[in-house]
Amino acid sequence: MPDIQLPAFRSGQRLRKPLIEYCTNEWRNTPGYDTPNSPHFVGDTFLDRVEILVDRSIAVIRAPKFRRLLLLLVVMTVSSIVLWTKIIAPFLQEERATWSSLNKHADSAANAGVFGVNIRPRFSDMTHLQTLDRSLVPGLLDERGELSNKKRLVFVGDIHGCREELEQLLKKLKFDPVTDHLIAVGDIVNKGPDSPGVIDLLRGYKASCVRGNHDDRLLLVADELQSNTLESKNKDQQGSEHTQQTSLKADDEERKLAKSLNSEQLAWLKSCPVILRVGQLKAFAGEAVVVHAGLVPGLALDNQDPASVMNMRVIDLATHVPSKKHEREGSVPWYKLWNRYQRLIPARERFARLKSGGKSRAGEGQTTVIYGHDAKLGLQMQKYSKGLDTGCARGGKLTALVVDDTGKQKVVQIGCKDRRKRPPVQVDVDDILQKGKPGPPVGGYVD
Repeated sequence: MPDIQLPAFRSGQRLRKPLIEYCTNEWRNTPGYDTPNSPHFVGDTFLDRVEILVDRSIAVIRAPKFRRLLLLLVVMTVSSIVLWTKIIAPFLQEERATWSSLNKHADSAANAGVFGVNIRPRFSDMTHLQTLDRSLVPGLLDERGELSNKKRLVFVGDIHGCREELEQLLKKLKFDPVTDHLIAVGDIVNKGPDSPGVIDLLRGYKASCVRGNHDDRLLLVADELQSNTLESKNKDQQGSEHTQQTSLKADDEERKLAKSLNSEQLAWLKSCPVILRVGQLKAFAGEAVVVHAGLVPGLALDNQDPASVMNMRVIDLATHVPSKKHEREGSVPWYKLWNRYQRLIPARERFARLKSGGKSRAGEGQTTVIYGHDAKLGLQMQKYSKGLDTGCARGGKLTALVVDDTGKQKVVQIGCKDRRKRPPVQVDVDDILQKGKPGPPVGGYVD
């Protein structure tokens, strides 16, 4: 620190400036103090400026306020990246896919851009599309102009042969076949202990239904068994036995079930359409349609592929081709795309009116789908889709969606027993006897 010569003050002399000014500033007035030859010279070279800049930068970086600002900036950057990749980009992709499908037409020439390149094949052994009798729809007039005497529609999720749970659910609903109509959303059979009983119960209530993938599988097995029986009559005994043994290796449980159903039960199950058009209900937006698994947006009901309607879970955003997988790259759950599609239909119709100079024309109309099939996701209640499969056969719940003639809807559920078959448990009998503890029988099952 330079030597500072303070001015001499005489006793009683008043200071014209504060003493601090003499200590910090007066030294600058010393002749020759800040010259290149002075030992106190402070240069103005480039390195000096860099050193000053570095010192100031370090001081700024070490400041708590700067660190907080830097942390905030990092958090905002990471959040923006996550928001874009996980939410905004998929949303925009779905919007583009939906608008693209809205611009497609239902004719065969446009189907290539909506659902592959093939027209849906025709199947003579199943009912593809059926319309529910108007007399069964609450709040509608029938063909004679009389108001339906039905007060409620009861849509039931995947039953899977669980007759006991179905009876409990109907009892909880105080189901009355005179004023209520029951609709099963498919997968009526398999997995549970009493598929024939479920069919008889539904037949007794004159319930409506749609064909699920398990129902379709069982009907195929029944047809195969019938074909084998007919073929066996035209073959010798050795050939017949060989055919039956080869066939039974496929799936004993399904074949046993198929054999246990009589002709009336099989005929009723076969009568279930792939798609059931219910009609207009106050509780839903637009028309109500029942399927087992889902529908492809932008495709007319007549052109929906039956295998996809009974099996789909996700749908490709670019091609709109569905898949039965739960997750698939480039795909979303079909109902997400379906709901987005339905919400955009009014905008599409308004845009069409503007293009036509204000002339109105018949539009596609909005549709609400009631479905099952996806027990992994469970109950899915969206505006334009209602998923009712809540895994009854695996110990979940049996779900009913009840809609009345006033437009009210409610979900009613009951708990189910776990009907899944357990693998056999290998038990060491000697070990049990030595420990003196009771155990399950050898080869038995445990819950």
